[in-house]
Amino acid sequence: MILTNQEIVEAVREDGICVLGDDFLSEEQKDFFLLSLDQLSKNDSDYKFGKAYNTGRSHNWAGTPIAEFCDSSLVTGVASNYFNRQSTCEVFLTHEYKNDEGLERNGFLHFDRIHTLKFFIYLTDCDEESGPFHFVSGSHKLGKQLREQGNLSYVDNFISNKKDYDEKKNRLEEDFPELGYTASDATPIIGKAGTMFVFDTDLFHYGGKIANGKERKVMRLHLR
Repeated sequence: MILTNQEIVEAVREDGICVLGDDFLSEEQKDFFLLSLDQLSKNDSDYKFGKAYNTGRSHNWAGTPIAEFCDSSLVTGVASNYFNRQSTCEVFLTHEYKNDEGLERNGFLHFDRIHTLKFFIYLTDCDEESGPFHFVSGSHKLGKQLREQGNLSYVDNFISNKKDYDEKKNRLEEDFPELGYTASDATPIIGKAGTMFVFDTDLFHYGGKIANGKERKVMRLHLR
């Protein structure tokens, strides 16, 4: 069933996430998104799980299916309804294929330190061993409180303490153990290539932890 933009927004506001399924994208779009990541993967990347690229604003992809998707009524409509304003869109492409360098920050159950609405797309089939996205439904409401509390401390203390962005607390098991959340509380999203979901990054989530010989390729849109 194809959801309307308003139904998507209502689901994200209620649960923190809305899974759209695997039938929103055309084969041409999926092929281009995957090819774009494969071409980028020729470049080095400092990412424990493999390779990750922030390609900047969507206008960098002008004239391509990526820009067309960023400017689509789905993306712009959901974002404008969610934020009640216009937003900017950045494009990220990642390839997870390593598990021998320890956990990257996104491998911990966490909420994002910068509030964002994300469109998340599997570019390859993703099973339980391929580092699927995991989430705790409804946790975005508490995540918002924790993020805002942390932001106040960060702003107040930044000049005097030179507190670095990386020190901002956002990992549940490490930074907020008293809350009792663990990775086992999270539900995985398993799906084939083209599976897409939208979520508010105050949601408790993690992903990218793969088994030996497995991989995950992803495109994300960050809307703020």
